[in-house]
Amino acid sequence: MSTESLNRTSNNIETPSINLDVLKQKKETQKPKRKVCVNQLNHRLHVSQQKDKLRNTVIICSVFLTIGVLGFIVG
Repeated sequence: MSTESLNRTSNNIETPSINLDVLKQKKETQKPKRKVCVNQLNHRLHVSQQKDKLRNTVIICSVFLTIGVLGFIVG
């Protein structure tokens, strides 16, 4: 490979111009991370599990009640 072809290829390559000040500004404007309270998360999990358990109990009871009523009507 000759130096002329190397010079031609290096002249064709463009380097992108990046403004580093813009990147620094974006980093500084980010909000600080909030601390997470584990007790509060555990409480939310417990409440959601109670709601799910109640919902499942209501669904199962309604299915059995429907089967009982249909059995009473048919029989």
